[in-house]
Amino acid sequence: MRILLYIIVAIIAIVVIFVIGVFLHTIYELATGKVSTEEQERRIAVYERCKKQKRLEKQTKRRGGLLHFLSYPSPLNRWGLWK
Repeated sequence: MRILLYIIVAIIAIVVIFVIGVFLHTIYELATGKVSTEEQERRIAVYERCKKQKRLEKQTKRRGGLLHFLSYPSPLNRWGLWK
């Protein structure tokens, strides 16, 4: 049981270190100017396009609201439950 815990902690640590590394690498590139302005504009355009796509998907997705469960028939209406 203890070995499984160590394996899970190691996997989580690797993922966290990877995310922090990517974040620091991006900050380093921006701070030192190693990314050209064209590349920055391209990245911003891709980010905005993804953001717009997600917004459209969210708008088209149907929401049931708070009382969406009322639209389903009750399981008590089946006569097999009353026998």
